[in-house]
Amino acid sequence: MEEKQAWRNLLGKIISEPHERQKIADLAGINPVTLTRWANGRSNPREDNLRPLLDALPQHRQELSELIVKEFPLFFSQVHENNEVLAGMIPSPFYAHVLQAYTNSPPILRTSAVETLILQQLESQLDPHGQGIIIGIARCVPPVLGHKIRSLRITAHRSTIATAALMEHQTAFLGAESQAGYTLNTGHPSIMQNEADIIHMFPSHHSALEKSAVAYPIIISNRAAGTLYIASTQPAYFNQHYQDLMECYMDLMVLSFEKDDFYDLSEIELGIMPPLPLQKELLSTFQKRVKQKMLLALQEKRSLTRLQAENIVWQELEAELLQLALKGFDE
Repeated sequence: MEEKQAWRNLLGKIISEPHERQKIADLAGINPVTLTRWANGRSNPREDNLRPLLDALPQHRQELSELIVKEFPLFFSQVHENNEVLAGMIPSPFYAHVLQAYTNSPPILRTSAVETLILQQLESQLDPHGQGIIIGIARCVPPVLGHKIRSLRITAHRSTIATAALMEHQTAFLGAESQAGYTLNTGHPSIMQNEADIIHMFPSHHSALEKSAVAYPIIISNRAAGTLYIASTQPAYFNQHYQDLMECYMDLMVLSFEKDDFYDLSEIELGIMPPLPLQKELLSTFQKRVKQKMLLALQEKRSLTRLQAENIVWQELEAELLQLALKGFDE
């Protein structure tokens, strides 16, 4: 009996903090009191409750699964049979959780709140066993007045690969030479199921970790805001079920962008960006440049917010990198 109770003991530890208990309850669509009753052994979960619970706890999924099966062995045999079907579905309570974050977050925090929720959930569903994926969002760099969109910039990065975790806050510019840029230019998803195809099509941004990769344009009607890029350490990883799942997530992803972040497809004309290693030196000057802009505005008694200064510097860096790439072609 004690062995069967082990999953309840683990759940009790996970939900011991009220804030964490409420967060898990919201993600799983379960009453917090119900979670406590399960942990205390005062009630048993229904089959349709266990799946959302595991979806809400991706970091504990494997351990919980192994413990729960000791009390409910028949449930998990059915789960494995239906695993591919489940992979192509977003848990219903998660839609409500995203909408709640969208409506309740202050405008300045709305983008990051919704984006973080979606990327966390997407990561847990695409890589529940930690085989290794990299997820990135590349947003359109706002153009200089009178010009077209010339590049994308990576603004969010997640990974289940330990060596890639160091890149979580790294930024980079992408152009037509990248899979993300190619996808935005065409307005259609790009799916590469093996490393040879990735190297053939997009050699300048290929990582040895990436054995298959997909990219989806983030679009409303004929207006685009950027690209979602996902790579796996496994070849042929993105089966039809995963592709269906990502199509569903693209509908949610637009909520992490503001109206002004979207540009008509006719306004997008991506240039070529240099390989990522060649970008590092210029990108390392970003913070220094922003401080200089702010200081100069203060000296000249001009109004300039931190965000405005950052946007100006990003545009300057974009122009310099485009020139760097052009110079490389001329040599």
